[in-house]
Amino acid sequence: MRTSTERKDGYAAKNIAATVSLKVASRLSGMKTGFASAVQSLVPKEIAIQSILNYVSDPNPIPTIKYPFYLNFGRELWALTRKGITGFAATQRAQALTDYYQAHGCVDAVLIQIALTCFGLVVS
Repeated sequence: MRTSTERKDGYAAKNIAATVSLKVASRLSGMKTGFASAVQSLVPKEIAIQSILNYVSDPNPIPTIKYPFYLNFGRELWALTRKGITGFAATQRAQALTDYYQAHGCVDAVLIQIALTCFGLVVS
C-alpha cells in the first residue's frame, strides 16, 4: 500500500498546471457544445414550468418563494429524459420525485401537471 506522501506526490504530479491546462483545452470545445445543447433543451422546459406556476389560480396561488422547488422537480425529470430513461422506470422515478416534493410542501396537482405537460410522464 502506498504511503500518504506517495499519494500526495502522485496527485501533485498529475495535476501540474500546464498539464491540466492542456487537458482542459483539448476538451473545451466539446464541453461548450454539450453545455449549449443542454441549455437549449432545458430552458424551454423551465419556461413551461414557470408558465404553469404563474397561472395556477386555485384558492391559493403558488407563492414565488416556492418556485425553486417546482423548477428543481422539473430539472430532475429533465435529467431522467436526457439520460434516456423511459417506460416503467421513468414513471416509477417520476412518482418517487412527486412524492418527495409533495412531502416538502409542493402541491400534488401542480407536480402532476408539470410531469404530464412538460415531460409526458403520468404520475398519480
